[in-house]
Amino acid sequence: MNESASSAHADKADGGEQIGALPRPWGFWSTIAWALAALAVAAVAAVGGVAWRNGARFDLILGLQDAASLSLQVIASNIVLILMLAFAARLSGWPVARYLGLVAPRAHDLLYGAGVIALSVGAFEILNYLLGRESVTAFQTDSYRAAQAAGLLPVMWLAFVVAAPVGEEITFRGFLFRGLAASRLGVSGAILLSALTFAALHAQYDWFEVLQVFWIGALFGWLRWRSGSTTLTILLHMATNFLATLLTAAKVHGLA
Repeated sequence: MNESASSAHADKADGGEQIGALPRPWGFWSTIAWALAALAVAAVAAVGGVAWRNGARFDLILGLQDAASLSLQVIASNIVLILMLAFAARLSGWPVARYLGLVAPRAHDLLYGAGVIALSVGAFEILNYLLGRESVTAFQTDSYRAAQAAGLLPVMWLAFVVAAPVGEEITFRGFLFRGLAASRLGVSGAILLSALTFAALHAQYDWFEVLQVFWIGALFGWLRWRSGSTTLTILLHMATNFLATLLTAAKVHGLA
């Protein structure tokens, strides 16, 4: 059961909006427990599904040798993640979409968010250039080439441009943010902790790339609070991943 009683309250995750008779969101520890459980079950589902596809050849499960395995892991794990967190949101006594912030963003929030993310991505591109770093990582090019060789580029695009942004935003800016912002951490703590966790799960990158992920995650958290819409951050995340995948394709094909 939700650890907080039902009462009228201001929802910190949505800029102090009065929720009325809805229960308070899951508390800090319940939010963390649900998120960890969902991530664990999603990981098991991803590994199990790929093991089944490959006839239990576990050497293919975590590697890039099988392009479909990586994309299927992303798709399967995020579907399970979304279902589990939607179930947890429903158990809290809230409408699922409302709890997860799945509301249509206002036009000015969409334009503002797009501008903020574009400026940040542009700044990081300039910094990469000044530091002599590649904008596209080896992980991205290796994944793309593997998918291309296997004839599975559409599956890879679906995984990284649709499945991953939807699942990650519902997890970090939807479920986690809702519970953490209503706890003693408040909005600032929720933005920081969700961004740190988001960055920590991108261990395939080096420290500088993880720092970029953290910054983008923090911006997504702030935009989530400012707009009250996780749908906004899903759209921005999809656009960011689309651009990254497009740049990867350009590099692999010798166009950049």
